[in-house]
Amino acid sequence: MATNWITAARGIRYRRHPIRKHGARLDRYFTLRFSVGGKQVEEALGWASEGWTVAKAQDKLAELRKAQRTGQGAATLREEAEANRRAARQRAEEEAALARRLRTVGDLWDRYAKEVVAVENKPSTVRQKTRMWTRRIAPAIGHMPIAEVTEEDAGAVVRAPLRLDTAGRVIGVSEPKVNRRERLLTGGEVGALMKALDAAEANWTECPQTVAVIRAVILTGARISELLSLRWSDIRRDEIELHLRDSKTGFSRRPISTAALAVLDNVERMPGVEYVFRAVKEATAPIAYNTVEKAFGRIVRQAGVKRCTLHTLRHWFATMTANSVSNARVGMALTGHKTVVTYMGYVHSDKEQARALAEQLAALASGLAEAAPNVVALALPRTVPKAASPAADG
Repeated sequence: MATNWITAARGIRYRRHPIRKHGARLDRYFTLRFSVGGKQVEEALGWASEGWTVAKAQDKLAELRKAQRTGQGAATLREEAEANRRAARQRAEEEAALARRLRTVGDLWDRYAKEVVAVENKPSTVRQKTRMWTRRIAPAIGHMPIAEVTEEDAGAVVRAPLRLDTAGRVIGVSEPKVNRRERLLTGGEVGALMKALDAAEANWTECPQTVAVIRAVILTGARISELLSLRWSDIRRDEIELHLRDSKTGFSRRPISTAALAVLDNVERMPGVEYVFRAVKEATAPIAYNTVEKAFGRIVRQAGVKRCTLHTLRHWFATMTANSVSNARVGMALTGHKTVVTYMGYVHSDKEQARALAEQLAALASGLAEAAPNVVALALPRTVPKAASPAADG
């Protein structure tokens, strides 16, 4: 680890990481140097990859100095951390006291719906969560006292809508009867879309940023909104991850494939532009959703794929992950879903996989027949007729 410190501004120093990059340069570790009670102190802030910049460090230093002058608030980072810990403990105690007052799961839902769902979620998400509560959770455990809900009770709610094959693999969800816009793409359809993207890139019929962002949707399964706001600093090449700061569920670390990373690396980077997929006419702004949507419509028609939207690609990706691993948490790490129920809502029955499974079972049955040991018929002694038996004579 490098030890040479560099003064970035008055009261702010940093040192560089010897190998780890953040953006185009080495990651930097910031500290603050200031006087408290006549004594010089130096306190650690954190890495640039964690969001710290010289400007933010200056803001924090000004905040601490103001607290020293006014006597209001924490005068050092240590005091601030301790105040945060005390506040966290107090919140935990308040949450525990509230949990003791809430009697049933239904009571807990009422509070969650008012304080979280109604405040933080989009209208479509509110409808989805309310439907899940009404149709699945409330009938099963809504009446139960919170203290009596076991892991088995909660697991039964999660497993209830799942459809499994004979090997225990998820092949779909018993979905509520609602009009779903999305469907499951076949492997051939995804291949046709990729070929249409190759052709659009080769013939310059679509702008490179648009082609790249559509490819990224297919290879990462990310929401289109997450990719449109993707910044170069969100790409962690050393970890092969995306650190999405503003996803639908907040900050999200998303592992990606090397193929997806290659797509991002092939996007032309312009100096001073933070967005990976920049707008065509205004380079400093992200590309507009409407621009990508119209281009995708042309790609879909070129590929001959019916009833396909950008979000259909995310459904396909989620289904493929669920059918590839038995642990739903692994798939959720790729898609960024926070709950198993929401994740499984994206999983569709894969007819191709079901057909392949039928072929496997047929082959297994045939193999068992061929491998069965030969059965030898044993010659049994003939039964003596009643009339000729000694017992009958007697």
